[in-house]
Amino acid sequence: MIRHISVFTFKDCPEKAQNIETVKEFLDKVPGLYPAVRSQYVRQPAADTPDLPEDAPVMFGDLIQVADFDTVEDAVNYPASQAHVQLAEFSTPMLKKVTVIDYEV
Repeated sequence: MIRHISVFTFKDCPEKAQNIETVKEFLDKVPGLYPAVRSQYVRQPAADTPDLPEDAPVMFGDLIQVADFDTVEDAVNYPASQAHVQLAEFSTPMLKKVTVIDYEV
């Protein structure tokens, strides 16, 4: 099994909370849009995160997606899937950074 973890950090703006909710709502639909997602959860931080300088070596995320795939191929094909393409198209302007890792469980 392959675990895919994405940590989304959103741009600071007046709409930040709504942007996070919009992306979360879309991510919650991903398993129905890309059935190779075996299981998934999407979460926000449990508490407020500290404000850090832009050049700090640590960055706290605003939203996390943890998705499991049965095979490496399923995980590798996810970025090209229609679900991921749609996600990237509408969310990219809202995001400061997305950090991703795929690993074998």
